[in-house]
Amino acid sequence: MMPRERFSEIEDLSTCFEPPVLIVSTIVGRGMYSIGDAILERLGTAGEFHHVPIEEFVPEQVVQEDLKRYKFISNRFPFLLYLVYKIPLFYYRKYLRERLFNVADLKKLKDKIESLQVRTVICISHRPAFWVSNLKRRSGLGISVWGVSGEYGKNLGWKYQFWDQMDGLLSPVERQDLGFDLSTHVSFHQILLPARKEYTEISAILGDKNRVLLVCGFWGQGSLHEIVQQLSSALPGLKMDVVCGENKKAYENITRSFRDNSNISVYGVAESLAPFMRACASVITKPGISTLLESQAARRKIFLLRGMPVAEDNNARFAIRHFEAQWFDMDTFIKWHAIQ
Repeated sequence: MMPRERFSEIEDLSTCFEPPVLIVSTIVGRGMYSIGDAILERLGTAGEFHHVPIEEFVPEQVVQEDLKRYKFISNRFPFLLYLVYKIPLFYYRKYLRERLFNVADLKKLKDKIESLQVRTVICISHRPAFWVSNLKRRSGLGISVWGVSGEYGKNLGWKYQFWDQMDGLLSPVERQDLGFDLSTHVSFHQILLPARKEYTEISAILGDKNRVLLVCGFWGQGSLHEIVQQLSSALPGLKMDVVCGENKKAYENITRSFRDNSNISVYGVAESLAPFMRACASVITKPGISTLLESQAARRKIFLLRGMPVAEDNNARFAIRHFEAQWFDMDTFIKWHAIQ
């Protein structure tokens, strides 16, 4: 299990954040937004806190570049993500464009910060950190800006920030593992990424070994139909909750193929996985950050499917090392099921 003595809880750092505080996350994949909600729960009682997605306060072309294009690549051409994570050009181009020309209209973001009289902005992931630190550079807003990395590994997006405008970085990996030299004026803390309390509360409930949650992120990536087929054939009495997210094709195919199997329940977008985790003893998932954090908080057995390159590879390695996760295959799952 994870050696907690090296990490800080987010609550331990609450004195660093002068209220009112605005938590700005992103809906790219929804994992970062879940972390933002968890931080809001942990810190919200200490003062005046708010949580918003950056996509509501930047121009459509920014959403197109940061969200829609990323989603298209990860769904259709995931191998290209190796280039995004390895080649500085993708992030440096955006950095240089804003540094030299101030292209993006950030008035809505500025108005939101000023209307709430915000003193501290906590940015979940490099995307909102880039736009908030850029706004501070351009407008001279007297705010403190903190970043929170939501990945268990390095990400070039964090390298190309307006670091002279940022006060701190919270990361689940050590400073030397960030992949770049962090500015000396930036306060660094290694933290335990939080999950929402509803998942921590589930840890006191014993899940049913004959029930499993199968989920492949908000976008429903992966071979869901094939895995359901394998599980239903090998363990006919196993109950499955299959959450397909936005993947309508997977939802329709699985529903049609297994409509006569009362042990298989299929869902589209789920606002929360907590009801499913409360019932099951195991979760089969790709290494998306929020599902990993939530499954670990709920103390459910984690079986991993291959996810998106680089970022989710890093998450998988961390989960195997610290969360007692295992790669999914039928032999491994059946062996675990037999000894429960």
